[in-house]
Parts: sequence; structure tokens; C-alpha cells
Amino acid sequence: MENKIYFVKQPESLSIDDLPENVILTWHPMYQPPNIKGVEYIEWEKFKIMYSQLEPGLIILVGLNRMITPSNRCDYVHEYLTTMTPNMPKISIDVSPFMGEPWRLFFHYLFAGVNDFGVNYSYPIEREWQDWFYRETNDCRLSGENIKLFIRHTYSDLTPLKMNLELFEPSDVDEKWYEEARSFVFEKFDTPKLLISNLLKLSNKRFGIDLDYDTYLKGAHVKLPNLGIYRFMKEENERRMNIYNAFTNENLQ
Repeated sequence: MENKIYFVKQPESLSIDDLPENVILTWHPMYQPPNIKGVEYIEWEKFKIMYSQLEPGLIILVGLNRMITPSNRCDYVHEYLTTMTPNMPKISIDVSPFMGEPWRLFFHYLFAGVNDFGVNYSYPIEREWQDWFYRETNDCRLSGENIKLFIRHTYSDLTPLKMNLELFEPSDVDEKWYEEARSFVFEKFDTPKLLISNLLKLSNKRFGIDLDYDTYLKGAHVKLPNLGIYRFMKEENERRMNIYNAFTNENLQ
């Protein structure tokens, strides 16, 4: 059992050998778990209630991306699975390294006990991502290149993603509209998150474009007017795709 983290297209087909005795597998209801002989299966909703009564030799988590979120990360069950049981072996199985913001990939390595990030909780990693996201810093441990230094004991059969976001020069009319829309948004909202989301919403409607932070997952080829909000979103999608691709079969061999 060399690997402790598995990112696979079909978790239900995964085979894991050399497991110890008294293994518990818990899975999120949106996933189909693998069929592993000799393992006790406990649904995640039930596991969250009875975890303190268990004494497993190893825990297999299927669907951690959905088990832990920014809003529930302080729940006791997550404390139990990390700081309270640091010496209990764990395996994380999921269909992607992260869902939503890439800093959440940290949870797999924290829970599985192969955390090389130098912190034992998620808030510093989230803050580092946000500083990079808002362009307050030029680099981040989570970049497609840097993240390779922090991921080990990981297996993947995921295929690298491809995407093409192409900029074109907008008309004078469209540039004037954009400046007016930008002024409107900056007068109405005062946080970067709201500024970006509302300017993007208005621009998508204006230009008939369907672009968001997850466009990179769709293998899209989208033509974008060369305006500030679309330059930002193009770069952000490319960043996230590069991080995702660091966890694919080609890069983890």
C-alpha cells in the first residue's frame, strides 16, 4: 500500500491491495465506492454520528471533496480524522484533486497523513491562495509547477485537460459599454469578490458568453473580447487547469 491518495475516474473500479485488518470505508452518497474484500462499509452520514465509537486500523474516505467544505471544516468529525488521529492510517479516493477553489486539494494530504505543506490546518493555505487569486502576490505553492513539490504517495488515472480561451479586440462601442459597466459595478460593490462576479455576469450577458471559474473543466474553446474581466478569467482558468493537470497520469508517473 504505497499510495495513500487516489484520483481516479471511476472509484468503484479501484483495487487496493495489502490492506491491514479492521479497515473501515466511508463514502459520500454522491460516489459509488470500490468493492474491497474484508472491509467494513459505513455511509458517511452514519459515520459522522458513530465515528467516536470505532477503532479501525485504517480508514478509507471516498469523496472527501464533498465531505469537507470551507463551511464545515471545523466539524468534530474532521478534527477526529486529522489532529485527533494522526497515527491512524487513512486513504483518500476521489474523482479530482479539488472541487471549487484549488486550495481545497490540501485536505486530501492533511487527512491522509502525507502533508508536506508545513501547516496543520487549512486557513493558511486558503489565505495563500486568496493572495495569489487577487494578484497580491506573484507566486503560490499551489501553482501548477510548485504543487509538484508537495504531492507524494499519489496515484492518478485522470487525463490532462485542454482548453482554448482566445482573445479578440472589441469594438469601440463594446469598450465604451465595458467602461460604463465597470464604473457601475465599482460604485455599487466594495469587495473584490463581488466586483469580479458582478462584472463577469454583466459582461457574459452583454457578449453572450458562458464563462466561469470552471470553464477549464469543459475543454472549451471560447472567444473572449480583450477586456479586463476576461483577461483575468482567462488567466484564472489557465491557472486552475495547470494545477489540475499536475495531478494527472502524465505528471504523476
